[in-house]
Amino acid sequence: PPPAGWDPSAPATDLPDVGDAALASLRAAFDERHGGFGGAPKFPPHATLRWLNARSEPEAHALADATLRAIARGGIHDPLGGGVARYSVDERWAVPHFEKMLYDNVQLLPRWVEAWTRSGEPTFLRAARSTFAWLQAEMRLPDGGYATALDADSETPDGRHEEGAFYAWTATEFDAAV
Repeated sequence: PPPAGWDPSAPATDLPDVGDAALASLRAAFDERHGGFGGAPKFPPHATLRWLNARSEPEAHALADATLRAIARGGIHDPLGGGVARYSVDERWAVPHFEKMLYDNVQLLPRWVEAWTRSGEPTFLRAARSTFAWLQAEMRLPDGGYATALDADSETPDGRHEEGAFYAWTATEFDAAV
């Protein structure tokens, strides 16, 4: 809804600052406990993060940083293979939907670089580097183009297709790999 007191017939110079109203709205929707905005499922809010990173207010940066930090440290970010899953099925960014999309990763990569450039926080640099490495290793095609996605469903050892089978390990598989 328009801000209180907004008059659509008023000259543009008399309009309230839309940026301030947007930031207030984001502040109200911000998940203080888990980062991001709203509840489950949680998708990386690409355009919102870009906008917050471009603002000058420390509060805007705090909202962006908390969200980017939660994504980088959560289950949505693949700590072994790199890259980010499409979304988290829970509000904590812990349980990923295992599909990895090109457009999610190429939009998060510059957001982490922006946050790292501004803050120097190593979490953002690590996330950016692992995302870039994943894009080059897993999404780059032999002709130089890029694939658009990795499917959430993968084959189990017994030949069935199941969401996350490639990414979810049993304790025995983990012990053998370590």
